[in-house]
Amino acid sequence: MKASIIWFIMIASHVKVISAGAYCDDGWIAYSSHCYYIGFVERSFMEAHNFCDSRGAYLVRIESSGENSFLTNLLRNLRVSDTWTGLSDMRSEGSYRWFHSNNYPSYTNWGRGEPNNDGNEDCVGFWSRINYYWNDFQCRHELRPLCEKS
Repeated sequence: MKASIIWFIMIASHVKVISAGAYCDDGWIAYSSHCYYIGFVERSFMEAHNFCDSRGAYLVRIESSGENSFLTNLLRNLRVSDTWTGLSDMRSEGSYRWFHSNNYPSYTNWGRGEPNNDGNEDCVGFWSRINYYWNDFQCRHELRPLCEKS
């Protein structure tokens, strides 16, 4: 009887852990109810968007400081240099929106002096040179895609 109760508690706690987070395919990393995938090949912003789209995902849409911290720590620990987010002002200069949804961001984490549009920079990524704060890049610049799906 005692062994049955312990077995039940172990199973119940395991199920609770599984339901508390996302179930992600192999190669994807879970955080909260989302799954993330870092592409290995550097691509332009639109190529990165298409890469994520072909996997049923979108370029990452960061909605909180917790999510941003998780991603910056992940990139730092994996020694990934620079990655695209899905944020862009290519539709209207100075008006940053998530490319996938066209929504305005509710959270941002710009590096000092960013966005600066230096040389017509319309697409946003994590930049390792400034400790993974956000930077605006020219959209043709090649960074690794950071995909998200929920």
